[in-house]
Amino acid sequence: MNAVNAFRNWVTGVLVLLLLLTPISVVQGQNPPHLTVALTGQTLTAGFNNTVTITATNSYSTKSVYPSTAIYDVDLAVSVPTPLQMLGDNHWHYDSIALQQSVIISFQVYAPTAAIGNSYQGSVTLTYRQLGDISYTQESHSISFSVQGWINLMLYGVQVTPSVVSPGGNATVSGNLLTSGNLAAYNANVTIKSEALAPGTPASVYLGEVDPNIPRPFSLLVNFKKNLTEGTYSIAVIVSAIDTSRPTSPYNSQQTSQVQIKKPVVQPPSESQREGGGLIGMILEILRYLWGVFTGSSSLPSPPTLVYSYFSATTAFILDARHAG
Repeated sequence: MNAVNAFRNWVTGVLVLLLLLTPISVVQGQNPPHLTVALTGQTLTAGFNNTVTITATNSYSTKSVYPSTAIYDVDLAVSVPTPLQMLGDNHWHYDSIALQQSVIISFQVYAPTAAIGNSYQGSVTLTYRQLGDISYTQESHSISFSVQGWINLMLYGVQVTPSVVSPGGNATVSGNLLTSGNLAAYNANVTIKSEALAPGTPASVYLGEVDPNIPRPFSLLVNFKKNLTEGTYSIAVIVSAIDTSRPTSPYNSQQTSQVQIKKPVVQPPSESQREGGGLIGMILEILRYLWGVFTGSSSLPSPPTLVYSYFSATTAFILDARHAG
């Protein structure tokens, strides 16, 4: 009996030794998978560090009488293709993930401008083992990324010339449009809005395509209402544009300027205009000068007296000249 027990112990020891010496292997392709993977932030904006979040959930279900509800020694690895760049570490480790439990990881991905308009596929690989397993199980889940550009419309240098206008007058609204992003803006349109504008007159100008980082000047002649009261009125300059890849999401920018409405000042007539103006006024000025020469007085008498005195003085001067000759 002792010999039998000794033999059994020897066999058990050999089996344990063999198990300890057996290398741990990885079983590919768990079916069905234990985990589901959800991705947010997969639409990347070129030129920026984009935050991406992955949620991995232990959602395994089985009809077995003895289901394994948890996974252990979990390694989660993320891979992104070039030219995308993942910042920081791409591995996360968890001692265990219980059934229906989720783990959430966040990381940043940089997308260059050369990637605009393209899509890329990466992967999430999870390696784990269940209670009692010697081998590890590995699951791989595909994740997709798309890259888009960005548009940042900027209005600057907006001015109204002249800044003071009479009712019913007109002025030129001018400025510059710039997109400081990395994508061209299309169907760019500038619209002028103000309660002071005359109805029925054009108040918009179409610019079309605006390339990134290249200023686009604009100007527009606007007319004002004739019945405006004096005061300061706001002039709103509104620009809109679209990205051809996302035409349903327009871009807008706005700036406000001002214009002063002031009635013109009527100048009172000058003394010469009151005395007749034009040629007659000129003649009266000449007569005033001659009167001063002959009489030494700068005050001008009434026109009849002036004319009589002028001709009398002129006749006397001529006679004296003849007599002296």
